[in-house]
Amino acid sequence: MGKIKYLFFGFGCFLLMTNGVNASTINTSISASSDNVVIGTSVKITSTISSNQPIFFIEGSLKCSGSGVNSSVDLKFETMENTTKSNSKYLTIKPTSVGKVQCTINGKVIDADHSNWANVTKSITINVVKPREKSTNNNLKSLSVEGFSLSPDFNKDTLEYTVNLDSNVEKIKINATKEDGYASVDGLGEKEVQEGDNKFEIKVTSETGSSKIYTINAIVKDSNPIEKEIDHKKYTVVKRESALTKPEGFENIKVTIDETEIPAFYNETLDITLVGLKDEDGKIYLFKYDEKENFYSKYEFLTSTSKTIIFENTDETIEGFQKTMVTIENQEYNVYQSNSNKDYLLVYGRDLETGNKNWYLYHIKDQTIQIYMNDLVDSMKQDFDQKIQEYKIVLLGMIGLSLILLIITIVEASSKGKIKKKMLRKIDSLKEELEDKEELLSKKSTNSKTKNEKKEDTNN
Repeated sequence: MGKIKYLFFGFGCFLLMTNGVNASTINTSISASSDNVVIGTSVKITSTISSNQPIFFIEGSLKCSGSGVNSSVDLKFETMENTTKSNSKYLTIKPTSVGKVQCTINGKVIDADHSNWANVTKSITINVVKPREKSTNNNLKSLSVEGFSLSPDFNKDTLEYTVNLDSNVEKIKINATKEDGYASVDGLGEKEVQEGDNKFEIKVTSETGSSKIYTINAIVKDSNPIEKEIDHKKYTVVKRESALTKPEGFENIKVTIDETEIPAFYNETLDITLVGLKDEDGKIYLFKYDEKENFYSKYEFLTSTSKTIIFENTDETIEGFQKTMVTIENQEYNVYQSNSNKDYLLVYGRDLETGNKNWYLYHIKDQTIQIYMNDLVDSMKQDFDQKIQEYKIVLLGMIGLSLILLIITIVEASSKGKIKKKMLRKIDSLKEELEDKEELLSKKSTNSKTKNEKKEDTNN
């Protein structure tokens, strides 16, 4: 009885030892690139088997079924000699209907002596759903200016707000959150502000592409605004240098306007002073400022690779060109445009480098600038007109000569025609004689036939 107990005990230890080794040394895993997928979306299934035993023989399969999927791949790995080595197999599936897909590893692991083995089984389930309808929500959930209050209080259906700022405020930070996680928001973050009204737009775009724009008017107090009216438009003089961008070829200076020191830019070659003016929409422009005349004119220029031309005011009429407004790279220009080729613009201005005034021809597509030599063009036009007159004279002479030759030809043809007519008349006369003779012979033949018929009748 004691021996039997020992035998059972030893056999149990063997089984426990064998299963324990297999269970502790074999690692099996199965995973999917996504556990929840939309119909028609590809999913990658990964099965991995690893062991810290020196040599193993593994065989089995990875199968996936359900929701229109029925795929499998064989698992067969040999001689995993490296104790840290793992083996992986992959299967890509694409469900075609709503439901669940089950992917399962079934396999067997056998040691080198084929004496010990272990079954390997693991599964995962993937949920397959209908495509989600895209969201049309383009509302904000919140909107604020850090440290300041909006007026009115935020409401997702209110699109315009005002925030009042002290005169020493130079920057604000706009914060917002969106109602829908699939929407996108532009226009947030830190913004520079200047005296007067500063307009900022916060654009919310839904997943479907529809947009809504919220506007914040940040008003910086200015106890003494300098207001100007130019060409029937209202502007405010910019007092902060940080709000202006210095153009190439100019240096920073200060000028006094209405007893207030204002930042400005100066070019010695051109003797031009520029100041910044802000329109009612909060957009800043540079204007040429004549301090003596207290006169403002918009600073316009065109640049090519070789030169920059600063516009000068002129109302001159240029033949072949029409004065108009054109837009180049979101900038409007008062120019003369060619009537025959809209790509050519004519401007009167000064070369930024030399200061020379002239007419310049600008090609929009090539962005090239060259001097428009009006006198030379007029001279070439006169030469061309003169040559045209000369060609006209030669052409008239050739036409006259051609007419003479034509008359001679007609006369000759007419003379030949008279001879031909005489011959035709003679032929017609002969033809008539022949016809008369034929008719006479025909009558004689008829009379003779009639006489013979009468003679036969008499004899009968």
